[in-house]
Amino acid sequence: MARDQLRRALLVIPLGLATFAGCKDTEVIAPKLASVSLAQGVGGVWTVNSLIDPGDGTCDDANCTLREAIAAADDGAQIGFTPALQGVIELSNGEFVVLRKVSIDGGGRITVNAHGSSRHFNFSIRPPEVDASVILDGLTLVNGFTPLRGGSISVEANRVVQIRNSVIRNNMGLSGGGGIWIDADASVNVVNSTIEDNSASGSGTGGGGVLSDGNLSILNSTLSGNSAPNTGNGGAVYVQSGTAQIKSSTISGNSATFGGGILNGNSGGTPTPPGGTVNITSSTITRNSSGIVQGGSGGAHPMIVLNTIVAGNFIQDCGSPSGGLTSLGYNITTCVNFFNAVGDRDIVAAQAFTEVLEQELKDNGGPTMTHALLARGLAVDAGYCPGESADQRGFARPVDDPTLTNVKDGCDNGAYEAQGPVVAIADLMVSQTVDKNSVKQGDKLTYTVRVQNLGPQTAPNVVLNNVLSSGVTFVEVRVNKGTTTAPPMGETGTVTWNLGDLVNQANEVAEIKVTVLVKGKTTITNTATVTGNVSDPNPANNSASITVSVVAGKTGSPRG
Repeated sequence: MARDQLRRALLVIPLGLATFAGCKDTEVIAPKLASVSLAQGVGGVWTVNSLIDPGDGTCDDANCTLREAIAAADDGAQIGFTPALQGVIELSNGEFVVLRKVSIDGGGRITVNAHGSSRHFNFSIRPPEVDASVILDGLTLVNGFTPLRGGSISVEANRVVQIRNSVIRNNMGLSGGGGIWIDADASVNVVNSTIEDNSASGSGTGGGGVLSDGNLSILNSTLSGNSAPNTGNGGAVYVQSGTAQIKSSTISGNSATFGGGILNGNSGGTPTPPGGTVNITSSTITRNSSGIVQGGSGGAHPMIVLNTIVAGNFIQDCGSPSGGLTSLGYNITTCVNFFNAVGDRDIVAAQAFTEVLEQELKDNGGPTMTHALLARGLAVDAGYCPGESADQRGFARPVDDPTLTNVKDGCDNGAYEAQGPVVAIADLMVSQTVDKNSVKQGDKLTYTVRVQNLGPQTAPNVVLNNVLSSGVTFVEVRVNKGTTTAPPMGETGTVTWNLGDLVNQANEVAEIKVTVLVKGKTTITNTATVTGNVSDPNPANNSASITVSVVAGKTGSPRG
């Protein structure tokens, strides 16, 4: 059997390309490359084994660059990288022009650096009747540039592109779309990805992150630091026409003359520019020069918003209410006269970072950066997310905080779902001593009850319950921290000591004085137990008891 025939015989199931039609808010999973080593092109699989660009023009087992694999691949091909290959492709021969239906999987290990000389990818126009879907997975695309549209990626008519688990950073498109440009009749899905620090800097252009004339879907992604200066439109996203769906995503720190976060349609002009329909669900839009802005007037450019935070933006949050914005409810905003549906909550600007979310965009888990919600803040359990099972990070939602009343289904507003009350880890310990080992009826006893936090974290809401023996009556309790409740003097019962928060290594003492009630040969036992809002690694030391002997006689009686 010939060598190529033998390799083909080893293929159990040919690998095909996963495709998707239109822009949806669901992930499309691309099949992974086979783990066995195959000859280039067998089963439609091409494996890049060199970071050089452009290469010698031939993709073979000895040497295959990304440019060579793209040129050699037929429709339906999968392009991957050898497992040991990681690093930077220094783009030296212009953009990659992709004419076919392909999948390119960088595995999160490959960066393409265009050094400001060209775009990274141009997905050229194809006839509408031809399947033209493409998947880019696990790539980082930096320093792209074009005087036209699409500083990193240009998607022309009839192309359908999904961008997954990728980073598009520091690119520039002078005529719009610093990161991505989407032509009319083209579609782009962005999933689990970051689009940051891109710019559309030409006068009158827009879409620092994305300029769309087609169909755009953004899911579980973050757009930050993008800009459209010089009278530009839409710092993060400019929907010039077509449709856009933004779900479980964060739009933060973007800037533009009009619509720092999102602009739908132009900011003005005659005739009214086309604009499109924008749906925003369970997303966080904050710290932009302005939040969401409708271009034109009336209902020409519908923007439909559900369960979203639009607050903490610098100039304005929502532009003019005449632009056709529709609330489906359960939003939290500083947008006056915009959101008036069931569950909507207006706040003032000062509350955004003191009562709603953290000001810093950071790694809170998951593949992309987010703004965490403040614990038990105004956005926790205040939303509604029907059909959602995870937040932007992939963490479960909804998660109910039992200390709060749910507005609807226990979901939080925005892209981030708080995972219930924060529980500290702290080893609380209680111990006690007594001033006498044996007593008679009528004697006074003083118990010294000590509560310690052995760490490692602060223990919130620490409470000590001291159960008095039925053989004593209460006299008084003294503490230096917190408050106490106790039985009336002369009665028995429980002394409760509310210490509040107890920092790591804190050591607090209560003195509890009682009178011995019983007589004869018996004992009395005092039991103290400490609790707090903590996960305690050593619950065995949370309780302590001490027993005192009672001897015959009565205080003040003569000895016999």
